[in-house]
Amino acid sequence: MDSMHRNTLPKEKIMDSACNVSNISEYLNRVSVCIKNRQQGDGIVVYRGEPEVYDQPCRPNIFRKDYLNENVFFEKNLFDTMRQNRLTGENRYLDNAIDAQHGEFPSRLLDVSYNCLVALYFAVTPYYHYDEAYMDDQDGMVYLFFIDEIFSPSADNTNDNYKTIINRDKDWYLKNDLFRNNHKFIDHAKQNNRIIAQQGAFILFPGEEPESLPEYIYCGILIPKKVKAQIRQDLNLLFGIHTGSIYPEIINLVKELSSKSRRLNSEAFTCHNELWYALSRLKKELIYYLDYVIEQKGRKRSDILSSTEHGIENDIEKILIHIECRINHYRMGILEFMEYNRETEYAVLEKEEMKQAVGQYNQYIKTFSRNMQDNRINGFSYEKLTIREN
Repeated sequence: MDSMHRNTLPKEKIMDSACNVSNISEYLNRVSVCIKNRQQGDGIVVYRGEPEVYDQPCRPNIFRKDYLNENVFFEKNLFDTMRQNRLTGENRYLDNAIDAQHGEFPSRLLDVSYNCLVALYFAVTPYYHYDEAYMDDQDGMVYLFFIDEIFSPSADNTNDNYKTIINRDKDWYLKNDLFRNNHKFIDHAKQNNRIIAQQGAFILFPGEEPESLPEYIYCGILIPKKVKAQIRQDLNLLFGIHTGSIYPEIINLVKELSSKSRRLNSEAFTCHNELWYALSRLKKELIYYLDYVIEQKGRKRSDILSSTEHGIENDIEKILIHIECRINHYRMGILEFMEYNRETEYAVLEKEEMKQAVGQYNQYIKTFSRNMQDNRINGFSYEKLTIREN
């Protein structure tokens, strides 16, 4: 099945460019506006800064070279070698990966931060091996990720998931495109000074290729190249954020950890739970896309380059094609999994459980179609995206 490696919605949907950020104050205002627009409530927001605007942003460093194409057990071999050379004192692969990530080894973990100013620092400052002004001729980006579910780095479900990826010992998980899009937000562990300094956490990319994060989960703020040097100076003078940076104290974590514990996912890593986790992602994507289509349809003509009704309909049609493509990605993944479940000697999922999952998928699509009709948005092909319930 073909994978969707690139975001295909218009860039302005991903990039918040409503205000030209020229200083830290304007940046903080844009962050606040982005969060309010998403109506997160008590959800968690984390951030990532990148010193240039990449065609494919937010990619873990293991995917920058052909490590996995050359050897699918590359990570396992790397961690075993790290243990052998005492570069990690941990016994679990996820802990090894965290040590590898901050020891400049390849990893499938994407660094994010709970601090939007830390992310801003990375957007205006290249990797510390380079001179600070090295990328001042490139615009930077800060990405906001809206998180509603947390996985603990010390929990069995998170470690079982990562162990499966490394050992490649569960076909139902590894051979299905549906599950390699199950990105997981892994809460920070105060495992080393770099994580502490960056107030860091991670997003796990489970596949062998860097599958794009779903578009509903993030947006970006452009940091113009002309203001990088000044922002870098202000971060240092006003907030003490620089290469040496600060270290948070344990006493300040009580309220934070208590709040996050309410949203912590502690379900066992099983085939059933992974399937329903994928379905919950579909539901969230459909809610996001419904709001987006309604927003586009309601835009004033003065805000649209083509002021004709035909131009508006063309925009909606392109968005619907994108949405159908996303839904079909889930549909094909479920069908592929059903086929695997039927053909394997010992089914990993009971027939009734599979039927319930298919029914839930169809219900999500049906509800989405009805909501589109209620908002007088025509052209969504509901029937061809359903799955027969055998």
